[in-house]
Amino acid sequence: MASITLPQLIEVPGTPGTLKLVQRERLMIGAHIITAMLALMSGIFMGPFQAFHRSPTFIQYFPTIPVFTYYYQAVTVHGVMNALFFTTFFIIGFCYFVVERSLQRPIKSVLVGWAAYALMTIGLVIMLITILGAPQQSAVLYTFYPPNIAPALFYIGLVLLVVGSWLASANIFLTYRDWKREHPNERVPLAVFAILVNFIVWCVATIGVAVEVLFMLLPASLGILKTTDPQLARTLFWFFGHPLVYFWLLPAYVSWYTMLPRQAGGRLFSEPLARVAFLMFLVFSVPVGLHHQFSDPGVSASSKGIHTLLTLIVSVPSFMTAFNVGAALESAARNRGAKTLFDWPFKQKWGDPVVAAQLAGMLLFIAGGFSGLINASAQLNATIHNTSWVPAHFHQTLGGGVTLTYIAILYWLLPAIRGRALFSKPLALAQVFTWLIGMTLFGLAMGEAGLQGAPRRAITGQAPYLSPAAAFWLDMTAVSGVILMISSVLLYVNFFGTLFLSRQPAPAGEVPIETVSSDRTSPLWLERWGIWLGALGVLLLIAYGPVFAEVLDFQEGWNILRYMPTSNAPMP
Repeated sequence: MASITLPQLIEVPGTPGTLKLVQRERLMIGAHIITAMLALMSGIFMGPFQAFHRSPTFIQYFPTIPVFTYYYQAVTVHGVMNALFFTTFFIIGFCYFVVERSLQRPIKSVLVGWAAYALMTIGLVIMLITILGAPQQSAVLYTFYPPNIAPALFYIGLVLLVVGSWLASANIFLTYRDWKREHPNERVPLAVFAILVNFIVWCVATIGVAVEVLFMLLPASLGILKTTDPQLARTLFWFFGHPLVYFWLLPAYVSWYTMLPRQAGGRLFSEPLARVAFLMFLVFSVPVGLHHQFSDPGVSASSKGIHTLLTLIVSVPSFMTAFNVGAALESAARNRGAKTLFDWPFKQKWGDPVVAAQLAGMLLFIAGGFSGLINASAQLNATIHNTSWVPAHFHQTLGGGVTLTYIAILYWLLPAIRGRALFSKPLALAQVFTWLIGMTLFGLAMGEAGLQGAPRRAITGQAPYLSPAAAFWLDMTAVSGVILMISSVLLYVNFFGTLFLSRQPAPAGEVPIETVSSDRTSPLWLERWGIWLGALGVLLLIAYGPVFAEVLDFQEGWNILRYMPTSNAPMP
């Protein structure tokens, strides 16, 4: 397995063309990573304040000045910035780096790359200005369900984010196409294979939210449409909303499959099995969104049953990942001296923040994954729907497994593109373990509060209907918020310290990226993407054809006149 060592990143041996490549790479990738972290900073510190508002004890001591009273504005900033803008910027920056280094070629078009970045950045700025400048009108939350309609700039910000990401996706696809033309009989490195899967899923899934925003919400915001259909809008959103989870998750899997085994001192158990797992994500991760609508009227039980089955199927590649990566970690531990059946988890490199962050993220992801299987059951979902159980699951997966893995990537990628060592490894370790403790307590407390009837997305701190048990667990959620705030401060001390204060050169270790595939057994037809897009299309017809027929009520005739322009008056 070939690799690129860190001195090649910094000292840039070779021709002047190589110098341009690396300098351009550092600028464009660095811009994406830094913007991602700034977007995260604008949203991450909203989380603890939400936990304080929900706690019957903490809210008594919480400031009452206006900036701390816009609860739903804070929820909107927290969700939109963390789940949409931070993840998209970070994923694109990370994937640019991996694709360039794995394929040993520059991204297809620097101009398109910067154009995509500019569009997404303008969208980010517009979104922040809109949410902060019009808090009562734009606090429509991360899901922005109608009939609540935000100012038009809110939706324009979303459009710019999605269009920019489509340009970035095209850049990656075209880079792969050029490489494949030169290497027709070679298997693309596993990391790039997974990245291609991820951006295919993203491009298909975003069709739903693009239709919702461009043809429903934005025209309604501008007063062009007379009304909207909330049920149709929710269905289009969740066509996008649950595949979005896999768009976040698969870059973490890229790290777990292709980087963590080397960082931990082992090797991946089976690369062909990993390729099959990623292809299963491609085919099964989009037609599952209806399990977020089990409590919605107007959708048949048979449609909900189909999505339940597909949701359970899409958990299979995650179990395959647990086996494959777990075997790699056990191999690494055996190399480090593990002897008995159960001592290998303790023989990992827990003193390395890059490894520790990913291991901690896996622990949280396991808990979040099992709670997600509960969400996928229509019967159990009736108990936990719209309770604080749901954000408990959401934070253990995205806030735990995904975010901690992104932080692990940050801890080696930022020094690589900055050329300076990480500001403080002890601070990084402290940040990882406080995040693990805080998010574990958060998931436990929010989940238990949900089982006791505490709703989500509500200021429960002063709610008279809370049971004593629910109130206790919401207080514990606030405690977890304090721990996570401390961890967030440590994260940004290290981030800004590495950018501006670190003076030691980056260590001459290896950047853990494969440049030549070690897989010699997977058939080349696994990269015939038309096969998998065809399979996905068939499943989408099976899973969503009846759903849209039901929602649009084709059987009785859809009254399209209610969506036609009437006047420039705002929607009532």
